[in-house]
Amino acid sequence: MAQILPSVFGANILRLQEEIDFLEQEKTEILHVDLMDGTYVSNIAFGPNQIAAMKKASVMTFDVHMMLANPERHIDDVINTGVEMISVHYESTPHVHYILQKIKKAGRKAGVVLNPGTPESVLEYLLDDIDYILIMTINPGQPGQTFIEKSLEKIRNTRKLIAGRPIQIEVDGGVNVDIARRVKEAGADLIVVGGALFNNNPQANYQALKQAVQ
Repeated sequence: MAQILPSVFGANILRLQEEIDFLEQEKTEILHVDLMDGTYVSNIAFGPNQIAAMKKASVMTFDVHMMLANPERHIDDVINTGVEMISVHYESTPHVHYILQKIKKAGRKAGVVLNPGTPESVLEYLLDDIDYILIMTINPGQPGQTFIEKSLEKIRNTRKLIAGRPIQIEVDGGVNVDIARRVKEAGADLIVVGGALFNNNPQANYQALKQAVQ
């Protein structure tokens, strides 16, 4: 069974504590948190200070997706927030291996993120240093995009590349109930959902998403 990871970027920022309480009542295990710098992606969201504050207010595991230029400048601050999972874009730095080593040395789970145009083959020499692979199924940092169908093939190819290693596949972007089911069938373990969960009736949406990935 795959897991649904609510994305706090899709929550109502004016009711953030209530949204966190709702997710905990629904027994959410992992919260997905986007860290955006306005440079690598056009949006700005959730710096280390905000993430640390949210972490103190929650019992959930935090999965931080670093959408930053030069993430090596900020990795220590992210580690110091106390979050358990940290992923960095392969395309954002020539020092991705160094960052992964820092994350692992700090006792956290380390992930690599791939943009839609980046082939899964770039991971070949990193597979022994990562705990999960985050496949972007839209272009990062811009909400409201449509799921890229070619991503299903990429998920299946990544599953083959992992070749039995204890590495999870995470998917993020444009996910609704139907797409959650399809990416799970393609091989995804962790499925990030934002607007499709929090819009209209979150409780009903969450139940439908959970059922779709069972």
